[in-house]
Amino acid sequence: MTLRASAFRAAREAIPLFALYAVLMRDHGLSGGQVATLLIAWSVAGFVFEVPSGAWADMIDRRRLLLVSGLLYTGCFTTWVLWPSYAGFLLGFVLWALSDALMSGTFEALLYDELAACDRTGAWGRLRSVSETAAVLTMAAASLAATPLFAWGGYGLVAWVSVGAAAMSTAFALALPKARMVERESEPGPVVRRYLGTLAEGVREAAGALVLRRAIAAYAAVVPLIGFDEFLPLVLSEGGASTGSLGVLTAAFIAAQAVGTYLADRVSRAGRPAYVVVVVSAGVLTAAGAALPFPLGFAAMSGGYLLATSAMVAGEIRVQHLITGRARATVTSAAGLANEVASMTTFGLVALGSLGWSIATVVAVLAVPFTVAAAMTGVRLPRRAVHERSGGAEREQPALGSGPS
Repeated sequence: MTLRASAFRAAREAIPLFALYAVLMRDHGLSGGQVATLLIAWSVAGFVFEVPSGAWADMIDRRRLLLVSGLLYTGCFTTWVLWPSYAGFLLGFVLWALSDALMSGTFEALLYDELAACDRTGAWGRLRSVSETAAVLTMAAASLAATPLFAWGGYGLVAWVSVGAAAMSTAFALALPKARMVERESEPGPVVRRYLGTLAEGVREAAGALVLRRAIAAYAAVVPLIGFDEFLPLVLSEGGASTGSLGVLTAAFIAAQAVGTYLADRVSRAGRPAYVVVVVSAGVLTAAGAALPFPLGFAAMSGGYLLATSAMVAGEIRVQHLITGRARATVTSAAGLANEVASMTTFGLVALGSLGWSIATVVAVLAVPFTVAAAMTGVRLPRRAVHERSGGAEREQPALGSGPS
């Protein structure tokens, strides 16, 4: 299962255009502020689609939803190739947002329910860390490949290779296990009523359980620091990096992220003080990196992104262990909704700040309040989780005194 999950996630991230799309948009006449507005639209679309798509994933074949997600993902990059304008980029981002919404919650719930059917939920953290590390390493390789691809065929070649990789991820969805989910199709009543019932059940759990609510808040609070990576090519360009070198620099940046995802399972098991140290260190390094000159600033930002990524994926792992109801995908999508709100906050503030300051200055300034917020939510997490052996599988349970409100 780990191999199949890793293959799917790796193919999804094998997109060399990731390293260049912000610069691609700039070179087609868009300003930094316009790029930021596209990212805001991306997050708004994800916000609208996130939770409703999670409820579908609790009712129908999750692999089928992942196939549809892959087709929409492929459509995004195809649109950018054929219609490289503000409107075309906007349409592509909407397709990408819908694709991510269909995958978010669906992928995690599919795998977790399969592990639960085998009484192996204790392996979830390791599976998630390994599959995300494979995805990140593939992203780094794809970003590295962007440099020679751009030299050989410009933006067109980079974009078409990205289209092919997105199509490959669609095919890999067929290799995922068929999730042994709760039977809902046999429940009485119209589809709409069952859908609304599933949606309400997931939202109630996400909002009603104190420990789960705090875990989602801590997870979402780290996301603004992660959102700065979308502006990395612009920060590097402002520092004097050439377009041809951005692929190599982005690959190095993503390689640091891979270390973070690999350590995420350990961070999810760490105590609350250790988690807060990780979050604060991530914010300080990010702020310093945006303010310092290249290459010292680039190294600091890479270290900050490593730690922030580890904290974010640890949050995803923690949330899955705390879900107890049938609407697992819906609850996961509710966490994803909080993620989208955090991302919109980052993109919106960067868009406003870029009206008067450079992107690098905006990142350095915003990283400070974002770090404070992430540390405050981290302090409110329950004490270190207790791992017990039950039925041959390791299970994570919340600490005493952290039950429902």
